[in-house]
Amino acid sequence: MTSNPNRLEARQRLRELRDSLGTLEQQLDDLEREEAAQHEEIDQLDRYIDAVDTKFSSLQVFWNSLKQEWLKSRR
Repeated sequence: MTSNPNRLEARQRLRELRDSLGTLEQQLDDLEREEAAQHEEIDQLDRYIDAVDTKFSSLQVFWNSLKQEWLKSRR
C-alpha cells in the first residue's frame, strides 16, 4: 500500500494551516487582553483627572473665600 504524495502534501499543508490559525487566534487573544488593560488604564487616568479637577476646584473656592475674608479684614 503506497501513499499518494499529493495526499501527504495536502495533509502537511493542512497541519501547517491549523498551526498558523492557532497562532493567529493566540495573537488575537493577546491583543484583546492588551486592549482591555489599556482601557482600564485610561479609565484610571480619567478617574485621577476627575479627582485632581475636583481638588483644584475646591482649592479655587477656598482661595477666593480666603481672599475675600482678607480684603474684608483690611477695610
